[in-house]
Amino acid sequence: MTWLKSPQREYAAIAFLAVAFVVDLTVPSAGWLLLVVSAVAVLPTIGRALAALWKKRVNIDTFNTFAIVISFLTGETRSAGFIALMLSFAALLDQFTESRTKRAIEELMKLKPQTALRLRGDDREEVPVGEVRTGEVVLVESGARVPVDGVIIFGTALMNEASVTGESVPVEKSVGERVLSATLAESGVIKVRATSVGKDSTIERMVALMTEAGKHKSHAEKLADRFAGIFLPIVAAVGIITYLVTRNLTMVAALFLVACADDMAVAIPLAMTASLGAAARRGVAVKGGEWLDVLGRMRTLVLDKTGTLTYGSLRVKEATLAPGTDADLFWWMVGTAEKFSEHPVGRALFREARTHLSETPDPDEVRVVPGGGVWVRAGKHEAAIGNERLVAELGYAVPAEVAAEAALLTAPLVFIDRAYAGRITVSDVARPEAAESLRRLRAAGVRRIIMFTGDREEVAQSVAAALGITEYRAGMQPEDKLRELETALKDGPLGMVGDGVNDAPALARADVGIAMGTGGTAVAVEAADVVILTDDLSRLPEMVELGRRTSGVIRGDMLIWFLSNVVGFALVLTGVAGPAFAAFYNFITDFFPLLNSSRLFRASRDRGTLRS
Repeated sequence: MTWLKSPQREYAAIAFLAVAFVVDLTVPSAGWLLLVVSAVAVLPTIGRALAALWKKRVNIDTFNTFAIVISFLTGETRSAGFIALMLSFAALLDQFTESRTKRAIEELMKLKPQTALRLRGDDREEVPVGEVRTGEVVLVESGARVPVDGVIIFGTALMNEASVTGESVPVEKSVGERVLSATLAESGVIKVRATSVGKDSTIERMVALMTEAGKHKSHAEKLADRFAGIFLPIVAAVGIITYLVTRNLTMVAALFLVACADDMAVAIPLAMTASLGAAARRGVAVKGGEWLDVLGRMRTLVLDKTGTLTYGSLRVKEATLAPGTDADLFWWMVGTAEKFSEHPVGRALFREARTHLSETPDPDEVRVVPGGGVWVRAGKHEAAIGNERLVAELGYAVPAEVAAEAALLTAPLVFIDRAYAGRITVSDVARPEAAESLRRLRAAGVRRIIMFTGDREEVAQSVAAALGITEYRAGMQPEDKLRELETALKDGPLGMVGDGVNDAPALARADVGIAMGTGGTAVAVEAADVVILTDDLSRLPEMVELGRRTSGVIRGDMLIWFLSNVVGFALVLTGVAGPAFAAFYNFITDFFPLLNSSRLFRASRDRGTLRS
């Protein structure tokens, strides 16, 4: 049956073994049939064991082959049949875990639009998604999925991002805000300027990262092979001692059959598959189970400020209106002036204006002063928004105290009908979920949290104080981050969160590197071991909790394995169990760690809710 592919090979083996068992029970003289079928069914296991021995390694297949050979040498036909049946079921379960990952990838790819409505001037054309280039504009109509990652430059839409973030509640997106590929515009029409296309888009990154994760063995999975390498000599020693004391070769064979341990080779990957799938459904790509292990053991966390703890893009911090200024008119003119702006400050002002207005009209006349700001006319009013250069060019008068304060801040001045109307202070503000996420991380056992930033001391101090961070480093260069990281690594497993090119060396050096995927650079995502594709920092404590629960389940698997072997050895050494019963006992107890691991699948279906 080696010419068949999985899972057909396993299905055929199980079917033939079932028939052979029936024949053996009804026609005792036909026991040779069960022996032959068993020998053919275990050929793949024997092949893998020989390949490992050729490389001077002992793994779980070596362990199981040892039990098979003992069964054949002692003539225990039914024992051989039970082992073959067990190994076939184990291989089938292994195939099942792989197929789940493949199906998840296929489901993701189904969400990816095949065509896009590309806009070039007044022309609109439907083209394959692969033809859209960075910087081009695409139209997304109501009910359509976004074909590329990009920034909205026109319109407003209610976006369902469940396919990427796992959040089922739609969010309203407007000009200046990011949208992700494969997310659904439930209502509204938007124009999107592409920022990431093809393999750089979020949906393609998720597929690539899930594929890569499936190729990595975790620390726990490798532990099963290492444990087999330790346990096999111990069992061999027990068998030799038992034979020297009892001269009973049948009892020795039964001991080896009890110790057959292919269940661990399936139970641990099964647990990891469930957890990696749960992470993916929450918009987090973990590049292998090993990194889930480290997240669960993490004691120190280092976070780069910009783009992780803060948005990495400007937000309005406060607006100070001049006495007597009408607030509705103020925001109406600000929204009108910045409606089509592509400048980061202009986009921040427009987003804030939208929170005060139900709609923003198009300006009747616009004049941009390079490096200064913008002047507009709308209806009976005119407005100017910008810095001292714009004010000087237009000849406006600015109160002395306002000019002095504005020079120290990023604070565009606003004039309406040539009179000073107020100023708007913008800054890179902290993410709203950051403080709560850090609190949850501390509660989960992360003892030390450090913030790294290249910003000035006063900026770093302000952000740290707002988030309750007591330890930070300001004015850092990439080499400074590496040096500080080396020192912090001495305190136990360390995680590093970043998103920029300058974070990549530190992400690669940390015990586990975590990148913010949507806004993060390709270099940072490549260097990281975990990628938060949603840019939602609250996913990080969820992953720490998931890692800890997964480690707990795996420790439970090992405890079940150990206890079942202790009981099995006792049954054999007291003469209760012979080789046939030992093989049957092992076959039955194999399902206990598998059932324990499968609990993670049930928990992960609860929309990512992490329960103990």
